[in-house]
Parts: sequence; C-alpha cells; structure tokens
Amino acid sequence: MITISCEEMKAMDLYTIEKIGVPSIVLMENAGLKVIKNIPMEDTDSFTIVCGVGNNGGDGLAIARHLILQEKKVDLFILGNLDRGTKDFNINLNILKNIKVEFTLINGEKELENLKNSLKSNQMTIDAIFGIGLTKKVEGIYKEVISLINDHSRHTLSVDIPSGLDGDTGEVLGIAVKADKTVTFHLAKKGLIENKDYTGELIVESIGIPKLVTDIILKRIE
Repeated sequence: MITISCEEMKAMDLYTIEKIGVPSIVLMENAGLKVIKNIPMEDTDSFTIVCGVGNNGGDGLAIARHLILQEKKVDLFILGNLDRGTKDFNINLNILKNIKVEFTLINGEKELENLKNSLKSNQMTIDAIFGIGLTKKVEGIYKEVISLINDHSRHTLSVDIPSGLDGDTGEVLGIAVKADKTVTFHLAKKGLIENKDYTGELIVESIGIPKLVTDIILKRIE
C-alpha cells in the first residue's frame, strides 16, 4: 500500500484545485459519497455525527445530508466556533439550514449529556471532528467529546483519520477516537498504518484526484 505524509496530501489537494481546476467543494462531495458507500445502509438506520468546523467537519455535514435524504435518523453535533468555519464547511452547513436540518452546537454540560444519550441510542457514530491537519494535543471540550465517543458509541466510523491521531506518526495526541472503521481519501496517510488499534478497518477511497497529480507531487517533494 502506498502511503503519503499529510503535507503531500495537502499538496495534492491544492494542486488538484488550483492547477487541474476541480473545485474543492466537489472533492468534499465526493468524499462524503465515498463514506456513504462504506456504510451498511440496509442494516443501519440511526446515526450520531460529530463535526468540527474545518474541512473534515464539512465532509461530515455532506454525509449527514445524504443520510437525511435517504430518510435515516441523524443527530448532528458541531464542535467549535462557527465563525471560524472553512468556506466549504459553511457551504454544506448552509445547505442543511436551507432544508431545515437541526443541529446541536456543543458548548457545555447540557450538550455533552445530549451527545452521550445520542451515542448510546444510535447504531453508528461518524467522527468528523479533526482531519489530517491536527498537530497539537487535544484538550478541553474536544477531549470530553472524544472520551464520550470512545465510551458510548456502538460502532464508530472515522472520516479520513480518527480525530486526535497524528496523520504522519500515528501518535495519539492526548486522546483519539478509537474507530471500528476509517475511510480515508486518495491514499493512506503514514500515521494510519502506524496505529491500526485506532484506525480499525482501513478503507482507501478515490475522491477525484488524478494520478498525474500524485506523480507530480511525489516527484516534486522527493
């Protein structure tokens, strides 16, 4: 299996967007659809989705939309400052608002209790809190949320990387989601191979980044 660093992945994303001309929102939509592909839809009817406000969270919002369109029960939680949402996160959030999807912004104990109850009652948890850009130790309410997921989720699927894992080394940055399955995009990041105890079953899915881009970036970085 080919593995790449987080910086290589970011460079491939950027090249695809800026040089090839694939809009970033298209890559995000593709990512969401590839996660849906890896969910046993016939056996899974209820979901807890926890999103950060970065592009990983944007993937989670796209996933939430597609599940709702398939008439699945979705409890959607967002963690972070909405004023700091990325462009594509905000596009997906606005779509959900326009179709009257409710969500819970996690601020304190009340929302944490609601999350706990949701995790215990729903069949699957989708972790879309942090992506490959995380480099610092997970603390505060983020730590509490990940702890609740690990303690109470019945089955956990992580989007791209289990939140709290270093994408290059596989190091747990204080705490990390312990996933049953991780659906990662384009190529496996080195850290996913280094810590299979947290990634669970690892699925690598294409999201529309051409092989040409992979070849260009790997040659350039070498």
